[in-house]
Amino acid sequence: MTDTAVQGFVVFKDGSWSHLFNALDASILVDGTEEEVGVRTVGGSQESLYKSNEGKLIERVAVQLADGSIVATLRLYDAKNGIVAAWIGNERNVAAKGAHKVYDINVKGLAIPVTKGMVLKINTTD
Repeated sequence: MTDTAVQGFVVFKDGSWSHLFNALDASILVDGTEEEVGVRTVGGSQESLYKSNEGKLIERVAVQLADGSIVATLRLYDAKNGIVAAWIGNERNVAAKGAHKVYDINVKGLAIPVTKGMVLKINTTD
């Protein structure tokens, strides 16, 4: 197992979006461990998804990992740790065309309301 650099974004129905990770300061996750990924605020600090986005509707979630890593799972949890949504990712194919060249997971067409206490967690593997 290796550690994985992760970056991504969440797009909301109102057209706004939040960075999951800053490309210049990619967070490192330990492969094989489900960990919360926060969003970057305008000031550069990190907070849970719901803090500045409560009440918005999630329309899209996209994540890019370091080359060779795979999104095992990406899950949204509510305040009581119940799974709201779960997705299985894949490995980005840098030789491919389109979104599969850029993202390890790219989920569109969502309408999930961000509620108090909601967190996004990712589990990666190599």
